[in-house]
Amino acid sequence: MHKGDKARVSRRLGTWIGTASLVLGTMTVGLSATALSASASGQFKACVVTDTGGINDKSFNQSAYNGLLDAAKIDTDIVPSYLSSTSSADYAPNIQSFIGQGCGIIVTVGFLMQSDTQAAATANPNQKFAIVDSNVTGSNVLSLNYMTNQGAFLGGYLAAASSKHGVVATYGGINITPVTIYMNGFVAGVRYYNKMNHKHVKVLGWTPAPGTCTLAKCDGKGTFVNSFTDQTAGKTITAADFAAKADVVFPVAGSVGLGSIAAAKQAGKGHSVLWVDSNGCVTDAADCKWLIGTVAKGVEPSVRDAVLAAAKGTFQGGTYLGTLKNQGTALEYGGIAVPALLKKTIAKITAGIISGKISVNPNSYPAK
Repeated sequence: MHKGDKARVSRRLGTWIGTASLVLGTMTVGLSATALSASASGQFKACVVTDTGGINDKSFNQSAYNGLLDAAKIDTDIVPSYLSSTSSADYAPNIQSFIGQGCGIIVTVGFLMQSDTQAAATANPNQKFAIVDSNVTGSNVLSLNYMTNQGAFLGGYLAAASSKHGVVATYGGINITPVTIYMNGFVAGVRYYNKMNHKHVKVLGWTPAPGTCTLAKCDGKGTFVNSFTDQTAGKTITAADFAAKADVVFPVAGSVGLGSIAAAKQAGKGHSVLWVDSNGCVTDAADCKWLIGTVAKGVEPSVRDAVLAAAKGTFQGGTYLGTLKNQGTALEYGGIAVPALLKKTIAKITAGIISGKISVNPNSYPAK
């Protein structure tokens, strides 16, 4: 995807936080003392605490910080700042450091920061927070969640339709719902492809549990690195998948996925990666030719809008839910050519998911 296409996707993904259609159960929140202080000086400090992948993970941490940068381009009084976490022990101290620095809004990135964000939000009711991929209660917190199984369904269909050997694969960083919801959607898309085309494409790395996958619980059995930073492990897993005849691998593991790209390069032509979260052809343009696409999560625009709302004094706590309908998730094509007819089919499937006619539950379709 070209940079111009990415810009258009970002604009489509962007939706104003606080609109009735996207924010559920919201309450108007007044300016905190820290925000008032920042406004008095003519500046508004917006802060991100990253998870362990770091600010340059080419995935969800980087997307969150880019949301701050985007907000600062629109409102030049906004001053972005970040603190990186090298382990979970850094979460609470980093959050507390930003509270002490008078941040107008603190954005925490990832499900693993839920408890520390909840504790800080409860102890500091005048401090605004937003958290990516989690639910934290309080009128001073905006929880940013995404039905990425919808976008991943499209990615699964694309991978299955593109497979020459009838085998595709996925693996996760850590076995948590924001990861497994992607993997579930991916399997659902492959199974739907099999049903509609009378094929038998096999998925390595994830077997969904019975029942429906939700934002609160998405169970199954699969392959996990237990890290969002171990690229060597990502390369090892992907090389094994390629050896098992998989030709498309979907890593849901932040920067670990760079190991998958390294494995694709080593395996050579005919092996590709489906990227996750942020458009890989933008965040890692040099490796675009190895990417069949990206299952995107609208972290960047949703964080941008939360920051802008906080800076303007229109911030509302509650829950934002990103879907295909409001473009909080999407399938973005990569550097590997996809036939126009397949793109047209995927566009029809997108409309079917939005209308509710096509289920993204993998258990709605035969497993083989």
